[in-house]
Parts: sequence; C-alpha cells; structure tokens
Amino acid sequence: MALLTSIAGFTTFGVAARGLALTVQRRPIASGFGGYAISAAVFGGVGYFMHNLEQRQNELLKERMTVLTANRERRLAVQEDSA
Repeated sequence: MALLTSIAGFTTFGVAARGLALTVQRRPIASGFGGYAISAAVFGGVGYFMHNLEQRQNELLKERMTVLTANRERRLAVQEDSA
C-alpha cells in the first residue's frame, strides 16, 4: 500500500470516528473542528507508522526467504552428494 493511501485512509477513519463519537453523544457534528483536526492528525500518524511497519516487515520477510532458500539449496546439494 502506498504511503499516501495509508495516511489518507487512516485519517478518513479518524475523522469518521470523531463524527460518530459526536453523534453518539448527541452533540452537533459541526461543533469542535479542533477535535476533528486532532483526530485526523493522530490517525494520520498511525497510518504513517503502519506503512513503515509494513515496509520493515516486508524487508525482513525477503531476508528470511533468502536465508531459507540458501539453506534448502545447501541441503539438496548435500543430499545429492551423499546419494
């Protein structure tokens, strides 16, 4: 997922959660735009963190796959030599 998509998606979720919270409290949705901004900033930060986390996990998976492939090739070479 692209960085902009991650941040925009989480920001949208944060704004929607703020609107839902105001609705549950039976307060006007248009009140407190600062709360919307804070919610958008916090959830946008979570989106940025999740994007970076996904990138790090993908790199670790690639490294692990390389190690596993090398181990498999070594094991097959040993089995062919012994057979």
